Amino acid sequence: MSSATEEKRYIKFSHVGDRETLTEELFQQDGVIGLLMAEDWLEVSYDATKIQWLGIEQIITNNQFVLKSGLLSKWKRSWYQYSDENVRDNFGHRAHCCNKPPK
Repeated sequence: MSSATEEKRYIKFSHVGDRETLTEELFQQDGVIGLLMAEDWLEVSYDATKIQWLGIEQIITNNQFVLKSGLLSKWKRSWYQYSDENVRDNFGHRAHCCNKPPK
């Protein structure tokens, strides 16, 4: 795994569900590297080429965790997804050489 594709995300909750189930389910996902959980927040590290933020967010909400609904929180989650899509797309891009003479 490349450190260029490793992402670390921090998210706050307004309602907390079962922590053990959430950590088990997240660690079962291919690409999740680490978790740090406190009373009302979660920090997750993952490889953006293997798992995207929307998948992680879906797992969080499926385990009865409610994410903060403020404008900043929504913007941050949207930015996480946008950034993950860029990492995934750029990782798969094949560069071309510009030093070839024209035909």
